[in-house]
Amino acid sequence: MGEQYDPTWESIDEHPVPDWFEDAKLGIFIHWGPYSVPGWAPVGSYAEWYPFGMYREDSEIREYHEDEWGEDVEYLDFAEMWDAEHWDPEEWASFFSDVGARYVVMTGEHHDGFPLWDSHYMQYNAAQMGPERDLVGELCEAVRAEGLRFAPSYHANQNYYQPGFDGLFGHPDYDATTIEDAVPGPEYVDFMNAKHRELIRKYEPDLLWFDTPRIDGDRLDAQELVVDFYERAAEEWDKEVAVNDRAAQESWGHHGDFVTPEYDHLDDIHEGKWEMCRGVGYSFGYNRAEDEDDHLDGDELVAMFVDVVSKNGNLLINVGPRADGTIPELQRRPIETLGEWLDDNGAAIYGTTYWATWGRDPVAEAEPEETQSEEGLPDDPENHGVRYTWKDRTLYVHFLDEPDETEPLALGEHADLSGLSTAEVVATGDEVPLTVEDGVATLEIPDAAVDERATTVALSDVPNPRDDVNSGQ
Repeated sequence: MGEQYDPTWESIDEHPVPDWFEDAKLGIFIHWGPYSVPGWAPVGSYAEWYPFGMYREDSEIREYHEDEWGEDVEYLDFAEMWDAEHWDPEEWASFFSDVGARYVVMTGEHHDGFPLWDSHYMQYNAAQMGPERDLVGELCEAVRAEGLRFAPSYHANQNYYQPGFDGLFGHPDYDATTIEDAVPGPEYVDFMNAKHRELIRKYEPDLLWFDTPRIDGDRLDAQELVVDFYERAAEEWDKEVAVNDRAAQESWGHHGDFVTPEYDHLDDIHEGKWEMCRGVGYSFGYNRAEDEDDHLDGDELVAMFVDVVSKNGNLLINVGPRADGTIPELQRRPIETLGEWLDDNGAAIYGTTYWATWGRDPVAEAEPEETQSEEGLPDDPENHGVRYTWKDRTLYVHFLDEPDETEPLALGEHADLSGLSTAEVVATGDEVPLTVEDGVATLEIPDAAVDERATTVALSDVPNPRDDVNSGQ
């Protein structure tokens, strides 16, 4: 029998973060639904919010909808049009595995109230209309066949479109006229949680990924659901699971196994586990309005990923497939670049932890807001600085831009360098000349060893001064 928890945040916070989640580093997020049929939003906004915007006066989405589809087309009509004709869950799973992801999170139900599984509670779902397939179940099976972890995310804490209910926010118990003020009533909460428990029972997820809670956990019965999940996983499924911080309004950023900044960046190491989620473009759902300039390129994605890992985070990078089930090349290519880099440098990422410092930026004396871009990286795209990761007495030094031929690293202020003797390029295994003097390790990196994506060098016999990893050093 596993650990028993009380339905309080204090008790829930005693739950340990699973080793698999600590070590995974890279996950894939998928936003796919009827909103993928119109697949449009103004650049810089979320296309998966289409069913909110299409019913809102004076919204650009409503104007687009009436021009492109006409006033008589309702959101559920998109569900009927959604055929997923080219969807191959095995191809998706193989792609996610090939690029180095260790877990996959698929929207089980987004804010549109449309389940992507065969729900007992909803006649409107992907198994009964549109694709007429259990999308969650099929992808779950394919992903686990590749040896990856799987979870369907659940966004119904804030549904702005709920088939079977009335009102702008999905139910008359939402006593508000704006989305900022909307809160779910008790009848809706019971309905919402019944669907979520069904999702959990059917697919035994490896983590729970909640979204946008509008009220406190007591009114959502959130703590009871989380505790039930922990205990069911331990006693019935015999596996370690995780829960994000968005189960309730008061837990967001404070409780759960990991916190979830969205399109946001941490300027320093966060000792508690965290996960940054974002798309390759700006929208999570497919947005035909975004062009190449609105997407990260491969080098930017590699730099962002390494930065997140150096600060104790995972990156949950999102793809927004087209309605037919294909993933756009503008999204695939940068992720493929990251996967190719991980093929060469995965030893410096998987299973690592953070070191005494995350690294350095080119303008170290400037204020953080002066050195960070919208993507959470230093403003100068030609000089992203250095990041560190560590495991088994090896310090991995990641140069996010092209390193100079001679690179001094002031490591001695953080750790004893007396054992430091060798350095090698991780991707090739080639040794790099190394000298240590007055606490400064100087590397001589030949041009042939430089990787334009990120150059990673392993320094042996470097301790980690953190107390929690000292055993065995």
